[in-house]
Amino acid sequence: MEIYVVQPGDNLFGIAQAFGVPMSQIMEDNRLPNPSLLVVGQTLVIRFPEEVYTVQPGDTLVSVALQSGLSLRQLYRNNPILEGQPTLYPGQTLVLRYQGSPGPSVTVNSYAYPFINQSLLQRTLPFLTYLTPFTYGIQEDGELVSLDDEPLIAMGRAVGTAALMHLSTLTESGNFSNDLANLVLNDLSLQEVLIDNVLTTLQTKGYSGLDVDFEFVFPQDALPYAAFIRRLRDRLNPLGYPVIVALAPKTSSDQPGLLYEGHSYRDLGEAANRVFLMTYEWGYTYGPPMAVAPLPNVRAVVEYALT
Repeated sequence: MEIYVVQPGDNLFGIAQAFGVPMSQIMEDNRLPNPSLLVVGQTLVIRFPEEVYTVQPGDTLVSVALQSGLSLRQLYRNNPILEGQPTLYPGQTLVLRYQGSPGPSVTVNSYAYPFINQSLLQRTLPFLTYLTPFTYGIQEDGELVSLDDEPLIAMGRAVGTAALMHLSTLTESGNFSNDLANLVLNDLSLQEVLIDNVLTTLQTKGYSGLDVDFEFVFPQDALPYAAFIRRLRDRLNPLGYPVIVALAPKTSSDQPGLLYEGHSYRDLGEAANRVFLMTYEWGYTYGPPMAVAPLPNVRAVVEYALT
């Protein structure tokens, strides 16, 4: 695989000829709706097929996978043109293997609202390790706000994508409640009820782990928050469920601001099995034009996290 940066005067036909791959494949691999609309500086993924298969009458995706020794998941990944759908037609060309050894393994997670576009989700799922339906809220008595997550979990399971349960203090108005977090983090009996409900949901829905996302936590609740994550880990880990905690994008331990002061990287890092750095939304819908996740900003957060 190569990453090609579009130069002045380039066109897709010429790029395809230069690399010796079909123009249609470059279009599919890069989701290009119009081959004539390239932008200087744009990056294109160029992949080199090593083994292909021409679909015969009577073939199904399952039979091709079995015959070629590939999983359905890998067959979908090798052929974005399928868009996660099992439909084949005679004469269609499928890529079974690409040149070059596989790259490093990465874990990929994606949040999804229950109302996500189904075709978008279908074609994305084969590339995800985890799918995280968004979100289970918390009530003041420790009960959970229900979520229509079963269709998403089922779609993921069909292609081998596991599901993570998402627990947050997001209210119906769309804001994270620091008052609700304060209530939960300082009432151990309430925590017991909440943890019991989380465990029941994990087991009945078939989730593979828990992602906790409490934002705008009061500064005085930083240590109680870490203690709560530790209690979750102690209850859930013996049953095979990892606990992940989402962290605001800090660049120093004493960074001011309500978004940051309630998240102690050291304490939460010690309490959780994994952490998720929320290195995004510098650019957003109502802000000035800029990248959602500028590389210098992301790097600064990662470098602090590594300390």
